[in-house]
Amino acid sequence: MKRVLMIVAALGIAISLVGCKSSGLDVSKLKPIETHKVGELNVVLMNDAGDLKQGHNDFVVQFQNQQGQPVEVGEVQLGSNMSMPSMAPMSGESEITPAGTAGTYRVKSNFAMSGAWHFTINWNGPQGQGKAAFNSNVR
Repeated sequence: MKRVLMIVAALGIAISLVGCKSSGLDVSKLKPIETHKVGELNVVLMNDAGDLKQGHNDFVVQFQNQQGQPVEVGEVQLGSNMSMPSMAPMSGESEITPAGTAGTYRVKSNFAMSGAWHFTINWNGPQGQGKAAFNSNVR
């Protein structure tokens, strides 16, 4: 009976470890959209196409050290807007969540129009406070 319990416990631990391993996001096949250096960090936007398009988008924001390794930055906020002549700026709907890998965040966004969008990314955590602001073209 002890042997059966040991086998069941070992299987439970093995399944847990496999489950934890798969919760991270594999970014190795993603293409960069934008890369911006802020102090000692690189802020990289990436997805499977390498660009953003009008409508719904899923992409990743990853914070990397100078060697290209992901680093944890803590709480992250992302905003996007598009300037409109003689009108108030149009805001992009974005939801950013941790991806299960240090310094890597999943983003779901909706861009109502193609054109030049302004992005701001703020973070606060182990790497201190920081901000990246840049423009990117939505096709």
